[in-house]
Amino acid sequence: MIQSMTGYGRGVTGKSAGKVIVLIKAVNGRFLDVKIRGLDIDPSDDKKIRDIVSEKLVRGTVHVNFEIEGNGQSQTLSFNKDRFEAIESILLNIQKEYGRHLDMGDIVNANDLFTHVDIDSPESELLIKAVESACDEVTQMRKSEGEKLKKDFEDRLTILKKVLNQVEKELPKEFQKREKRYKLRIAELLGGSMVDEARIAQEIAMLAEKADVTEETVRLRSHFQQFESLLIEKGSAGKKMNFLLQEMGREINTIGSKSSSEHIVNHVITLKVETEKMREQIQNIL
Repeated sequence: MIQSMTGYGRGVTGKSAGKVIVLIKAVNGRFLDVKIRGLDIDPSDDKKIRDIVSEKLVRGTVHVNFEIEGNGQSQTLSFNKDRFEAIESILLNIQKEYGRHLDMGDIVNANDLFTHVDIDSPESELLIKAVESACDEVTQMRKSEGEKLKKDFEDRLTILKKVLNQVEKELPKEFQKREKRYKLRIAELLGGSMVDEARIAQEIAMLAEKADVTEETVRLRSHFQQFESLLIEKGSAGKKMNFLLQEMGREINTIGSKSSSEHIVNHVITLKVETEKMREQIQNIL
């Protein structure tokens, strides 16, 4: 089943202040591009995370953001209780022995009592578990969006088939009109002179061969069938679908170039418009 490349997921592991939160946002991209932010992660964990994202999300630009609940920073403040109590004891002794009161703020500042302590990186297992959970949510959203895109493609394929049926139905009639105009034009040019019917028949046969689009319509129907098969194929199908749409475009252009009828040209324009809308959607297919 096709999937969108767009998705969002959130994974949470751990407890209290050590809780690891992973936010993953995926958007469309030609290849896989993983961007990790938020924590200074060990190289071995970085590789594991990228391997998981590669396996589960396959393609697209993927933003992986880590947070530690409670601060969002890699450092926290620590109060030096022993130092505070030691200084306070000395100040009390000075007051008792010398009768002088000294304020602690006169001899120390906040930096003497508070220090920044680096938070240890979360355990590898917590990181991996959170990433896997977030990736699963992204995949679920991608599948949901893929269902909507699948319905849109199916609707447009239905339109394409109907228009192609109409083209095939009208082609013989349009060619008869073209043949009639061709004969009338020749008669006007000859002005009543003798006409070589065999020569005219030969020219008309050549004209019919040049205007014949049977091969193009057969290939176009084949492309429609292959495209429908890709809609239910497992795994990444976006690149294959994009290639098929390019081939559809070539066949449609050839049909248009071989047709001189206004009715047929209008049908060709409809075919082009629908395939172009599909091409725009394909850019977001995994």
